[in-house]
Amino acid sequence: LDADSIMSGERMNDLAYRIEQNPDTALIQTIPMPVRQHTFFARFVQFAAHLYSPMLATGLSFWQTDSANYWGHNAIIRVEPFMQHCGLPTLEGKEPFGGDILSHDFVEAALLRRAGWQCFLLTDTTGSYEEVPSNMIEYATRDRRWVQGNIQHLGLLGVKGLKATSRLHFVFGAFAYISSLLLLLVLAFGTADALYRALTPVEFFTAEYQLFPDWQIARQGLMVATMWGTAALLFMPKVLGLILALIQRRDEFGGAWRLIKGGVMELAMAILIAPLMMFYHSYFVISVFAGISVKWEAQAREGSMVPWMDSLKRSKVATIVALAWGAATFIYTPALFIWLLPVLIGLVLAAPLIRITSSLGLGRAAMRGGIFVIQDEINECRALKRVRIGMANIEHSEAGNVKAPVPALPESSWQPMVIQDFSAYPEPRTPLAPEAA
Repeated sequence: LDADSIMSGERMNDLAYRIEQNPDTALIQTIPMPVRQHTFFARFVQFAAHLYSPMLATGLSFWQTDSANYWGHNAIIRVEPFMQHCGLPTLEGKEPFGGDILSHDFVEAALLRRAGWQCFLLTDTTGSYEEVPSNMIEYATRDRRWVQGNIQHLGLLGVKGLKATSRLHFVFGAFAYISSLLLLLVLAFGTADALYRALTPVEFFTAEYQLFPDWQIARQGLMVATMWGTAALLFMPKVLGLILALIQRRDEFGGAWRLIKGGVMELAMAILIAPLMMFYHSYFVISVFAGISVKWEAQAREGSMVPWMDSLKRSKVATIVALAWGAATFIYTPALFIWLLPVLIGLVLAAPLIRITSSLGLGRAAMRGGIFVIQDEINECRALKRVRIGMANIEHSEAGNVKAPVPALPESSWQPMVIQDFSAYPEPRTPLAPEAA
């Protein structure tokens, strides 16, 4: 479990039973669902996870079968194979590919599979929870750490003995962020090409002796197909997730009408913040390859409105770029300006978006209006109820200058892990003793 993990006793017992009944399994990863969120942004993230995760996890589990990833928390691990096969070496070379392995969880799952152990993703989302960053700045800060860790995985693709699925996990994890830079480059080069054509006189006769002109060819069919293909890739997962929820789980969201309201608002919010996240991720990727490192520190999970100065500081470059970008296209290529509006609006309004969506009041108003409602707010489970009461007692104790009791930790029983040699194939897996199995 992580510092902000919550897991019900029923889910813990279920995980223990599953791993006991599958002696070839070393890891079962659950899907930690966001809970206890109050700001508008955090409630948006929470709702999206509850809406889409069951469908996405089922598809992911189908394709990866026994080569699931590990996300570092809310999972059960068989200790003996983990100690035997998951000792991580310090990588040679400079960052981002050298040094300590940052996103260790992906690598540990890959090493377990490399040694012949199975890793599964549990698609039942009940009983496993976590908390998420409360505003866009904290969310992006967390992504900055993940960007560096995931890009480092590209340097591990050549590790001997890795399963093909594990290598795909590394590639997909890195390109989840690198794709933002690629998209930004496509938009930038497309704009540059459009501006060049707008500012350059069209020449229909390019040769000294030419009878027929060189007409410009507009491939409208290809452009329309590209547009609809892109729209399908972006929106079909959301549409399918909403349809499945309406059919199977609408009561978990307070009924069909509340689910539809939340789904429409989630889509609008995703469109608004996507350009800014693209800009952040692009900058993060560039900074990683430039050798700018990052510290892995704890983040604030409690909601509070982001000050205007912080909002402006974290978005001014993106807004200035968007204003210049929009002005150039509006003057010289008005048609392209219209196409770019979904990107430009989110960047120009970045500072107000960061501040307003971090509002606790707006989050509470959305909840009262039936927007972004989830099952655990309608029918609170025992685990979440105990956490809520416990946190209230701690806050009450702190208000009265009474220190909350600190639970006693078990005695330390330090055991060194076996450091793995990535240049050699792993040793054959050691079968479990009958009593351990």
